[in-house]
Amino acid sequence: MQPAYRLSPRRYAGQSDAMRGKAGANMFMKQPNSGYSSSGTQARTTAFCLGQPAHTVGSDTIICRLCGHLVAGAQLGVYQVQRHLGSSRFGRAYLAFHVRSKQPVTLKLLYPDPANSSLWEEARSEVRRATLLRHPSIQAVFSCAPWQPDQRQASTRPLHEFLSTYNETAVYLLTLCQYAPGNIQQLLLHYEQQKRVSQERQAPSLRPLLFQLIQQAGAALSAAHEKNIVHGALTPGNILVDGRDRLWLADFGLGRMHPPAVPYLAPELYDIAQTSLQTGRLRLYWDAVTPLSDQYMLGVLCQQLFTRLLLPQEYEVMRSVLQCATHAQPTQRFASIDIFLHELLAQSGMAPTARSGSMPGFPGVAPVKRQFLGAKVTPQLTQDDVEQLKKMAVYNLGASVPRSPVDDWEKLGGKLFTNRDYNGAVHAYQQAISLDGRRSSLWLALGDAYFALERYPDALDAYNQAIQLDPADPESWTNRGATLDALGKHQEATECYERAEQLSR
Repeated sequence: MQPAYRLSPRRYAGQSDAMRGKAGANMFMKQPNSGYSSSGTQARTTAFCLGQPAHTVGSDTIICRLCGHLVAGAQLGVYQVQRHLGSSRFGRAYLAFHVRSKQPVTLKLLYPDPANSSLWEEARSEVRRATLLRHPSIQAVFSCAPWQPDQRQASTRPLHEFLSTYNETAVYLLTLCQYAPGNIQQLLLHYEQQKRVSQERQAPSLRPLLFQLIQQAGAALSAAHEKNIVHGALTPGNILVDGRDRLWLADFGLGRMHPPAVPYLAPELYDIAQTSLQTGRLRLYWDAVTPLSDQYMLGVLCQQLFTRLLLPQEYEVMRSVLQCATHAQPTQRFASIDIFLHELLAQSGMAPTARSGSMPGFPGVAPVKRQFLGAKVTPQLTQDDVEQLKKMAVYNLGASVPRSPVDDWEKLGGKLFTNRDYNGAVHAYQQAISLDGRRSSLWLALGDAYFALERYPDALDAYNQAIQLDPADPESWTNRGATLDALGKHQEATECYERAEQLSR
């Protein structure tokens, strides 16, 4: 019998009335008897703030009045704060968990800044635009809004009702986003330690891994630049990684408000950044950053990674490309991130990685004829060179990517599903996943096939994998909700529907 629940529009035509009704509740609504007090914090006899050193606070406290840190166990909506992840001059980040699903998120608080409240609105708009790109290498943001801690607020109210207007002095900018376990700085330190341990034996080169990560970062920047979105603060702390060679750029919209430190700050921004910080007029820096300043920051990061993790002879062949990308004059840099990465790969002798599932913005590419650069890249470019670069920037580098066996299995699975051979579709998608398990679209399609067979636990596992690979895909969240509904887990299903609606706005 055909399932009554709605999956994606291409799969099923309608959605049950019961499921539509359940989707109306707010995902941030706290359930009765959850063990939390009406102040929004977990019922506890002694509370500690997450500052260093930790100290006791009142049991109903959310933010410590002494050091400004959140309190361990404090609950904001349906998210409970667990630990402090890091701080900057402008805010703090915490690990929090959904109190029912236990999904981890990163909770970021920017310090109150009434003088730049209008810029916060622009930053929130840019956060939404970057999230709507749904790029697998851009950190997914679930919400970003002003928030004022109120020690008397009831946790049974939805989180969005806690969000304030800008007419109060102690208003923070609260952002909930995808959690990643590490950043590029931690990865660098890890491999530096491994390099020291393995100095006496022949260790494999880290060059393939580094280029895999750099291409993901470049793909995210390129996709953002195409939509006139500039990052503005590409530093190691804003480049997140997991233990499986996945990378995400964090803080689009947020980072642009706050100039990074040298060496990441592009030379043309030195004076503007200093004035912006001294006067508190953050818009000066916001308006000054460009895709070329992003390129400079990426070039500096590449220099740091290559000089510390590669052999001297491996780095030397790429030195001239990096000098061009980090040239003091913006007009002497490459015209786009795509061209920078193409030249970097060409000089290194590395072939671009053909992983369209994880890096659609910069897939495996056929060689592009280098019309102005010879065997060596020179940082000193003429005006004619710059104009030629601008023409090259419009090339579609992925236009000639050959089909792979993964694509063939995925296409076969789609045909079998259309013909209602769901078991055959499951087999085809499993074959595709065995060749490339990092395509969220494959896991999503596998989940649809399992759902059609009413194998709901298997469908749920597949949708969970899809969400882990692409947390910003509303279709995966919707289909996960439909599966949870089928399993009788209606409250969790409601939260999935609302997350999907949130991501679709």
